[in-house]
Amino acid sequence: MKKTVFLFLFVLIAGSLAKGQQNIIKFTEYVLPNGLHVILHRDHSTPNVNVSLMYHVGSKNEDPERTGFAHLFEHLMFEGSKHIDRGEFMKIVRSNGGEFNAGTSFDYTHYYEMMPANQLELALWLEAERMLHGNVDSIGVNTQKGVVIEERKQIMDNVPYGTWVEELSKRLYTIHPYRWYMTGSPDHIRNSSFEDVYHFYKTYYVPNNCVLVIAGDFEEAQAKEWVLKYFGDIPKGANPIVRPAANEPEMKGEIRDVIYDKIQLPGIFAAYRGPAMGTKDAYVMELLTSVLSTGKSSRFKTNLIDKGIALQAYAMSPDFEHPGGIFIIAIANADKTAEDVENAVTLEIEKLTRELVSEDEFQMVKAAKEFEVAYEMTSLSTVAELLAKNHLFFKDAGRINKQLENYSNLKREDLKEVASKYFGRNNRVILHYLPEKE
Repeated sequence: MKKTVFLFLFVLIAGSLAKGQQNIIKFTEYVLPNGLHVILHRDHSTPNVNVSLMYHVGSKNEDPERTGFAHLFEHLMFEGSKHIDRGEFMKIVRSNGGEFNAGTSFDYTHYYEMMPANQLELALWLEAERMLHGNVDSIGVNTQKGVVIEERKQIMDNVPYGTWVEELSKRLYTIHPYRWYMTGSPDHIRNSSFEDVYHFYKTYYVPNNCVLVIAGDFEEAQAKEWVLKYFGDIPKGANPIVRPAANEPEMKGEIRDVIYDKIQLPGIFAAYRGPAMGTKDAYVMELLTSVLSTGKSSRFKTNLIDKGIALQAYAMSPDFEHPGGIFIIAIANADKTAEDVENAVTLEIEKLTRELVSEDEFQMVKAAKEFEVAYEMTSLSTVAELLAKNHLFFKDAGRINKQLENYSNLKREDLKEVASKYFGRNNRVILHYLPEKE
């Protein structure tokens, strides 16, 4: 009875909040002669401004013999520029009351500054500086090569189970560049020439491969004037931009392997071929992975963790521009084998292909997702990022105003149908991570 009452209250509150946050995100967009796409979203609720630049370049744009360049540039772009001394970029932002961040994915690279509203011009100048003439020189390149190689060691090679994404990806794909991970090969980075790196910069870090979003407290006419002043004279890129095709053939059977690692407990890491972002199947898959592993009443929590089979268990469906991957992670409890955990994980996943999820589960994960989306839309940073993504990948920034519709129209039957489509054993890779033998 208590569970039913809690569910009713959660769904009611989440639904009300979601409906209350369905404000239309208004924006203006235009294109400079050099191809830079500009999106302006005015929000005077706080005296801040977010300046986001999203470049349509990620690890899938790399040469198979020169992987890791997109991640390398995430670091290189903070080296300074012709008019910004090396190492000063971050100091300038912080000393003017701002914060910054950057991220690399398989499909894009994103940079942003969150600044006080009166520092908009400064943020635009900083981003134009590194787009036009960043410090992509031998000193910066050699420095950051060492940084990214060391970072890989810290987050992958020297971490228990740390290579799981890389090991799954190179088995899940055979042709598509999703087959290598974003950190790339240390040998590729180490052996690349300055000319290789500079060519990548001049090919992808150009205005016609970028979306600039300004979101926050500003006057539109002034913002347009500054955008033209700082970005208008940057030349359009002259090099052809590589856009890989979504050409990965269907899997013909399950792929299994064993990885020996410096670990104490066996781990199961699985990947299924999944849908591309922005499709109905992708939104359904988000709910399916939530049923499996989001919250204290999720199936992995109640049937694997609480029963002592797994110490940890997760399911995730990241965004991919092309059909990507659905990832499952489960670490065995001390008295369980890899086979015990795999069998339990597979049982829970295959239930989704045979049976409708309960009405309680469906309403819970659907309401939670709608609440999450509505809450995210209150963040300037998230709004700026979504405007950029929706233009970059779909040429339609207005999709931001349909975020909730992507989930509100789904039915339980959709979950069963999509689970049956993707969660087949012939559509997956299974890795057993086992302790190294003495």
